[in-house]
Amino acid sequence: MSDRAVAAALVGLVLVARLPFAARTLWAWDSVLYARALEEGFHVGADLTDQRPHSPGYAFYVAVAAAVRLVTRDTNAALVVVSVLASALTAAAVYLVCRRYSERALAVAFALGAASAPLAWTYGEIAMPYALLGLLSIGLAVWLRDARVRAWPAPLMASAGLGLAAGFRQDVLLLLGPLWIWMLARRSWRERALCAAALGIATCAWLLPTASLSGGLVAYLGNLSGLGRAGELSPVGTGDVLMRNTLLTVYALWWGLIGFSLLLVAGMVARLLWRGQMSNEVAFFALWLAPPMLVYVTIHIGDPGYVMSVLPAMYVGGATLLAPLAVKARHVVLAIVALLIAVNVSVFVVADTPFSSRAIARHDRSLETSVALVRGRFPPDSTVIITQSGYLTARYYLSEYRVLFYGAEPEVLSRTVREVPITAPTTIVVFGELAASLPAGLRLSNDGGIRWGRLGAADLLVAYDLEPRVRP
Repeated sequence: MSDRAVAAALVGLVLVARLPFAARTLWAWDSVLYARALEEGFHVGADLTDQRPHSPGYAFYVAVAAAVRLVTRDTNAALVVVSVLASALTAAAVYLVCRRYSERALAVAFALGAASAPLAWTYGEIAMPYALLGLLSIGLAVWLRDARVRAWPAPLMASAGLGLAAGFRQDVLLLLGPLWIWMLARRSWRERALCAAALGIATCAWLLPTASLSGGLVAYLGNLSGLGRAGELSPVGTGDVLMRNTLLTVYALWWGLIGFSLLLVAGMVARLLWRGQMSNEVAFFALWLAPPMLVYVTIHIGDPGYVMSVLPAMYVGGATLLAPLAVKARHVVLAIVALLIAVNVSVFVVADTPFSSRAIARHDRSLETSVALVRGRFPPDSTVIITQSGYLTARYYLSEYRVLFYGAEPEVLSRTVREVPITAPTTIVVFGELAASLPAGLRLSNDGGIRWGRLGAADLLVAYDLEPRVRP
């Protein structure tokens, strides 16, 4: 069987494994913004009311999801299909790249490990773009690595590919930029200039349409300030933020590797014992791994899914490091890897962890139940829903109700925020968890997981309308 046939079989296996656990509802805040783009038209704005989706836009990601939506006829399903397909293709890519450095059985084992890791499996089932980030990472990294040693115009094509790929996720320019510079290190200044031009021209393929749909280039570039406002939630420069970012990065990597982290350590030991197997690739793996890790620790990691950009590199690196040891103790290494794959599958399918099939099912069940209870019990004309992190989800699934943000620093999310005082006789429904305390006179009942109460005559509750203008 050829390597391409094995890769195709891995794609099919991952697709079959993903289908039973696919999320039925939008997963998070950003998922709703992507849904808005598909249903209301693409537009990148600085304020929440104009975000369809948020900055910088991910135009090609939205376009692909829009094409899938023509088939699924369902927004969440379209976004999930993109994640499922991206995760399946990532498993095949991990296998093909591992085959450059290791024998077939070890490559298959590490590809299955990458696909079955609880974090990777979860993000391959939900309406978020991080599974696609993993596919872009491994595809572009290998393309840039090969273009470094191939004849012209390979670097030119790779540069254009990087620019186009940024239309799916603009952060690949930052995360893989050092690899691009490394690719050009051996080239003449003329070739470097041509590659830079190719990168710029390819970038225009998504930048110009994005800007055109977002009020023009000047307005779009100005709207990128929204990224800075989001960054206020995790700015650079304080020890607390560095610690938080580091802990979140380590937490995400744990769920993306679990027992395979021990194999990475074993591989490093094997590398010290059997020198010369990887000497030409140290720079490649270092430039693939180090820049994203530095970004996540020192600047921003808003979601555990960000580490999907480095997980393929870690699995390929693990197979590469263990290749010499696998030659000497093949059956032992494969048995250990098979055991770790079984652990991955058991954790995702059976265990109740933050990244598991149960977590996905619980999210779907909780959201569907909450929406049904609110609609069944509370009339829209006399009910106000207050929420914090669930603001966009409530606005999306309960659009006939008045939904207000209740918490501190609403201006970080919207510069057009409007304060809304709420007095009796109003029914207050709490959607999700709140960090801020409620008025003492508001006594809440809990019915089926929905907390609700009625304001007393002397009570005043102040919430915020993050989207006071009607979206076009």
